[in-house]
Amino acid sequence: MTRADTAILIIAICTLPFVYRYYWQAETSADRVRIFSADQLIKELDLNKDRTVRVKGVLGHSHIQIKDGQVRFTDSPCTGKFCIHKGWLSEGGDFNACLPNQISIEVTGQQQFDSMNF
Repeated sequence: MTRADTAILIIAICTLPFVYRYYWQAETSADRVRIFSADQLIKELDLNKDRTVRVKGVLGHSHIQIKDGQVRFTDSPCTGKFCIHKGWLSEGGDFNACLPNQISIEVTGQQQFDSMNF
């Protein structure tokens, strides 16, 4: 390995964090949320307006809270409550679902790169 090879390797290693930050970090937070019931779009709402939405699913009603540019499940009739434990979603591309009740939420806006893009 020559000095030139070593210099190129050091430069590449030093610039990697900057390239990562530029290409793989979200530039802005999302601005809309899409709510689905059984694969059908029920509502598309603005994340900048605080509210609670009640959505009917196959097991009963799920409650979805929108507050301060974020969204989350607050109540659902499912047994595991995994949808509630996931917490707040705020970035473009974030997704959560209550599978037993067939309700899902998708945050839209500025999309991020992930491994699926390659």
